[in-house]
Amino acid sequence: MKRALRPLWAGVLLGLLVAAGSLEAQANFRGAAGTEMVRNLRPSGQPVIPIFEGWYENPDGSHGLCFGYFNLNLEEVVEIPLGPDNTIEPARYAGMQPTQFMPVPSRDEGYDRRRYCVFSVTLPPGSEGDRVVWTLRRGDESYSVPGHVQSPDYRIEEPDQPGRNSVSPLIRFLEPAGPEGRGRGTGLVAGPVRARIGEALPIRIAIVEPGGDSPHSGFQNVLALWAKHQGPGNVTFGPGRQTPTAGGVETETTARFTEAGDYLLRVQTYEGSRPWGAQCCWSNGFLRVTVDP
Repeated sequence: MKRALRPLWAGVLLGLLVAAGSLEAQANFRGAAGTEMVRNLRPSGQPVIPIFEGWYENPDGSHGLCFGYFNLNLEEVVEIPLGPDNTIEPARYAGMQPTQFMPVPSRDEGYDRRRYCVFSVTLPPGSEGDRVVWTLRRGDESYSVPGHVQSPDYRIEEPDQPGRNSVSPLIRFLEPAGPEGRGRGTGLVAGPVRARIGEALPIRIAIVEPGGDSPHSGFQNVLALWAKHQGPGNVTFGPGRQTPTAGGVETETTARFTEAGDYLLRVQTYEGSRPWGAQCCWSNGFLRVTVDP
């Protein structure tokens, strides 16, 4: 069964799923607003819903399409490799979508209900008419969502939101050394670096206020959320540690891998309160890792 979804926000999406009557039971989970009763959540066995968050314009005239997802499982981590069950059309825009989908997050994880804008697709100048469709299939159910820039209602502010005095942090890869950048695009990619199965790979990044050079900057309340974005095995991240710096913080963690192969790790960073509901402002960074036996 294939279901095409309009680019809807998570709450509307769940309402449609409930109305469809595909499942009748209810499940409790701890959300940002407290204990919530949401239909269609189960410990396992449920689908992953692709979500189009909105679009933004880049300074070079290109446009970014933000995509996130809602894993309707309370406990199960769902793996959907790139291929016929995890596709983006037109194919020239494929390749950066996630293959690991984490379950409904707890409040302590730093997310609100689901994962927001975990990757973006960039439409080059002159491609504003393209519709980019992300499809996820699990078992006999398939869900698709189109992303495009045709509706002004889905325009989002990027990389800053002056009305909320909110800015996207600048990420700088320190260990391994790599590029720096900010915003929700997928152009900030470090590596590849090499690691070995079971051994800890040190990761250290700087997260700073854009343009901030004061040693007494208030840009200190920073969170860095690491996850496996793509890869064949499991990835375990060590406890994070933060060190205040001029204009921001340096954060350190480690990653351990269970299988050999090529991985893409993702970090999402923001400063201050959770930015998800307002659709601004956070930054996405990625690290490519090749794991040897």
